[in-house]
Amino acid sequence: MTKQHTPVQQVAQPEPIVTLFSGTVAYVKNHKQSVLTAAGILILAVVLGYVYHAHVKSVQEKSWAAYYTAQRAVQNDPSQVTALDGVVVQFPGSLAAQYAQLLKGDILYAQENYAQAIDVYEPLLNAANETLRTDAVLSLGAAKQAAKDYDGSIKVLSKFIQDNPKSFALPQAYLTLAMSQELAGKKQDAVETYQLILADYTKTYFGKMAKDKLATLNK
Repeated sequence: MTKQHTPVQQVAQPEPIVTLFSGTVAYVKNHKQSVLTAAGILILAVVLGYVYHAHVKSVQEKSWAAYYTAQRAVQNDPSQVTALDGVVVQFPGSLAAQYAQLLKGDILYAQENYAQAIDVYEPLLNAANETLRTDAVLSLGAAKQAAKDYDGSIKVLSKFIQDNPKSFALPQAYLTLAMSQELAGKKQDAVETYQLILADYTKTYFGKMAKDKLATLNK
């Protein structure tokens, strides 16, 4: 007796994208409240992010406006240097506040108030902005030199050179370092630094200065 074989129906397999869509719809139906809650949280996060960004931008604009106002006041009357502290009080930690302090240090330096300038420059060595931090280091080295703290100047500049071998400010750092070494009576160290400047920055202002200094030291 021959067995009767029942034909097997070929069931079409659904496309992956259809399966995914169907599964998503089913999940939403079964977890409607959770999905709506998650969507609400996402929208809230987007809104808060936008508000925060707008707030940060507004604060930045106001901080720089305060900086330029204080800058004009000091330019008109350098004795009003403390006006720059107002930017720090209003916008603590902002880049504008840090630049206000850098300007304050420069004015104190120009007024030959070197000790006060040093106190202003030193906290700026921890600034996140590389350009500002570099200016502060160079200014601090120069201020310590002017205050006759030659060893302090040498220490600050040597560390900067070691930590920033590719900095745009290396020529200035080396020149200030060499001058501090010379003033400290460390003639050989000064000669070596001047020679380095002459070799690496021959045709620049710094190279010419180094050449003149070497001519004087080698007499």
